[in-house]
Amino acid sequence: MNRFATVLSASALSAIAFGAESYAAMPSAAGMPDSKIETTIQTMSPTDFNVIRLDALKTHDPASERYGGISPTSQEARLVQAAVIANRSLAQKLEGQKVELTNIVGAEQAADGGVTFYVR
Repeated sequence: MNRFATVLSASALSAIAFGAESYAAMPSAAGMPDSKIETTIQTMSPTDFNVIRLDALKTHDPASERYGGISPTSQEARLVQAAVIANRSLAQKLEGQKVELTNIVGAEQAADGGVTFYVR
């Protein structure tokens, strides 16, 4: 019985170790924004936003480092894009500023409640 308990304990510990490793590799654990920003985008006023093009930022700018490696087709970008499309008045306002909605790669909410969209 002791040998069985030892094998079972070792199996449980390895499962926990691999589970923790898998959790660390998940996009949400790796800095992917939670659904709060998407909810904010869906309900926000179409006047409280800024658009920043990633190519206009300096290389070591925190926003450039955060969003520079994100593809417009990534899961994170698609969630933000879907939230913008769900807010039709915001989508129209962005399109009026010549922003291609499928080029949005991220968004951040400022302390004043406005949202900054990062675009490729």
